[in-house]
Amino acid sequence: MSPDKSRPSGAKKKMRCFSDRGKQTDKSQFIILNFSKKETEGYTSPPPAVEIIKPENKDINQSISISGYVEALDMIPVVPFVSGTIMEYPIKSGMQINKGELIAKIDDEPYKQQMLQAKAAYLGYQSTFERVENLYKANAATQQNYDSAKAQRDAAKAQYDLAILQMSYTEVTSPSTGTVLMAPLAKGSIGSTQQPLAIIADLSKQVVRLNVPEKYFDLFNQDKTKISAIIKRPGLDGFSEDTSSVATIDTISPYIQPESKTFQVVFNLTNNLDLFRPGMYVDVIVNYAEYKNVPTLPLEVLKVDGSCYTYNEENQTVQYRSFSTQIRDDKFFMIPSELQNESFVINGQGFVFDGWYTAKTGGTKVTVLDASVKNGRLYAHW
Repeated sequence: MSPDKSRPSGAKKKMRCFSDRGKQTDKSQFIILNFSKKETEGYTSPPPAVEIIKPENKDINQSISISGYVEALDMIPVVPFVSGTIMEYPIKSGMQINKGELIAKIDDEPYKQQMLQAKAAYLGYQSTFERVENLYKANAATQQNYDSAKAQRDAAKAQYDLAILQMSYTEVTSPSTGTVLMAPLAKGSIGSTQQPLAIIADLSKQVVRLNVPEKYFDLFNQDKTKISAIIKRPGLDGFSEDTSSVATIDTISPYIQPESKTFQVVFNLTNNLDLFRPGMYVDVIVNYAEYKNVPTLPLEVLKVDGSCYTYNEENQTVQYRSFSTQIRDDKFFMIPSELQNESFVINGQGFVFDGWYTAKTGGTKVTVLDASVKNGRLYAHW
């Protein structure tokens, strides 16, 4: 059968073919055929119909896919240094806030009274110290009296300074510019040193932390500049499309976590940051090798064991092929350059019949079924 030269490269064609695979007995399937010694007419089965395809040159990106969650690079829980009733609470979740803006105002009356008490004590000790100092200079007081008065004055001054500092802590301000992710309290509730008043994050710096299997450790550490990633967030059917962002490696953990046999890699999102938020579930496709313009075939060409068949259009036969198919993506695999002009079977590989043989393994190929076959038993090799 002559090939149809009007078809473009990669187009599928349905052909009938015989097999010249040879004795691939280790991968063969067997059917035992018993028949009587009665003379039968010779019969040759027709060749099976198969579809063939030509290789096409494409780019192949080798990658691994790992799931993770988006995080803000800098996520700050704002915890007050003092406790008390919240008198003002102007923030809400989702609002933008600048560094130094008020987050909460805690009732400062108790701390004001402590400050006044400490101030009075300090002024009393300061007055006593000044009198003792004058007596000491006039040689009317001992060194011990002078040192004792000075120590009491200094301790009171420290208590006064601490009271002033504590009162200043009643106004809680934002430590950085960002977005309020959480504002769990309200005016009138109790602010505590054990609970954040708010959580603030800079959404212009978002990352994904991945736990990568140990077997990829050397691959990631050889040259991290060659590794890129696509962060994908699934959309809602009929409402929104999938969202993606290009990511680059920020850090690679220098050790393996023994419990999970993984190491952590942090990726920085570089675009479409307004479409991602901390906590979102994402799929991360990490591209670690790229092959440009190489001969490829669809994965459907391969059998379960990774082998395939090429088709000879001149004599309408197929030939068994087995080679490395490690360079592949989720749709195509690369083939050796010497096979780029061959035609490959893409549909019907499981029905390529290799012939009848006189033994389960090896044996002699029989092309005509007749009574001369010993023991009346044949084995089908596929």
